[in-house]
Amino acid sequence: MIVKSSGLSRTNVNFHFRYSYLMTFVLLLALASCTPHKKLVYLQHQAEESDTLMFTRPDYLIKPGDILHIRVLTLDDESYMIFNNEESRQLGSGSGARNNISVFLHGYSVGEDGKVKMPVLGEVHVAGKTIARATEHLEELVEGYVIGATVVVKLVNFSITVLGEVRRPGNYYIYDNQFSIMDAIGLAGDMTDFGNRNVRIVRQTADGATFATLNVTDSKAVVSEFYYLQPNDIIYVEPHRVKRLGFAQFPFGVVFSAVSTALLLINFLSN
Repeated sequence: MIVKSSGLSRTNVNFHFRYSYLMTFVLLLALASCTPHKKLVYLQHQAEESDTLMFTRPDYLIKPGDILHIRVLTLDDESYMIFNNEESRQLGSGSGARNNISVFLHGYSVGEDGKVKMPVLGEVHVAGKTIARATEHLEELVEGYVIGATVVVKLVNFSITVLGEVRRPGNYYIYDNQFSIMDAIGLAGDMTDFGNRNVRIVRQTADGATFATLNVTDSKAVVSEFYYLQPNDIIYVEPHRVKRLGFAQFPFGVVFSAVSTALLLINFLSN
């Protein structure tokens, strides 16, 4: 009886050792799949909360290929009819996607020469100008025909594409001239827990494409020239390494249950 009891004791000790090793291994795998809290928090700043980061937001310059919505507002209906084409006068009557398409189809396209062609005014050079400066320039030209007219200029083709580890990837039309990378992340439903906070941005320029990486966990990101987005920007959120290795989809619960059951059976049969 004494020998038998000693044998059972050694068996139980071995089982407990094996079980402890297994639990430690599973726990380490689970910890490896977790993303540290520091890597998830946006715009971190170590200084006082009252500190102010000074920066100048770069103005967007109109370029060939852009589409502008231009309306000339006058005091009398006759002048209004002359300066605005029929499609432009009807744009305000629609809503939603249909109105977006109408603005796109009937807006003024900036040609390769940087000019738009308008009723009465003819060809007007707008490329290289900000929206505000283009508006002033058009108002100066209209003043030669009508006194007290107001010109409204809007950029129609402002859209961005958000891809990668966000909850709602896709292409979005933007109706805000001061749209930032944080706005884009929010519009796409925020990043997932496995989204790398070093966000990649692809920007189209006259010379090709410019690539940049913006660390959105650092509050100094707001001073970057890429913090505010421009038309046709592509935002890509890479997955963290733990997801690329497959830990995010690893069935820890199933493995834990299966191995625990196997060890219990081995222990039972050995007794």
